[in-house]
Amino acid sequence: MVMLIEEFKTNLIEDGKSANTVQSYVGDISAFIKYLRKMGVEFEGILKRFYITSYKNNLIDNSYEPATINKKVNSIGAFNNFLIEKDYSLNT
Repeated sequence: MVMLIEEFKTNLIEDGKSANTVQSYVGDISAFIKYLRKMGVEFEGILKRFYITSYKNNLIDNSYEPATINKKVNSIGAFNNFLIEKDYSLNT
C-alpha cells in the first residue's frame, strides 16, 4: 500500500501540483486508508462507494467542517482517478 501511495504522490508531482497540494492529498489518502484498516478493510486498490460514504459519515460524526470533508472527498476522487488511469482499479 505504501508503494501505491508513493506512486500517487509521484503522479501528482508530475502533474504539476504544488507541494502543499501533494502533501494534502497524500495525507488525506493516508488517513482514509487508516480509517479503512480500523474498520477491518484491507484496501487492495479497489474503491467502493460504501467506503467513501462510510468515511464521509465518520467525518461528519466527528464534527469536521463541510469544506474539510469536501476537500478530503475530492482527494479520494483524485486517488480513484489515478487508480483507474493506472489500471489498478475499476470504477465501482
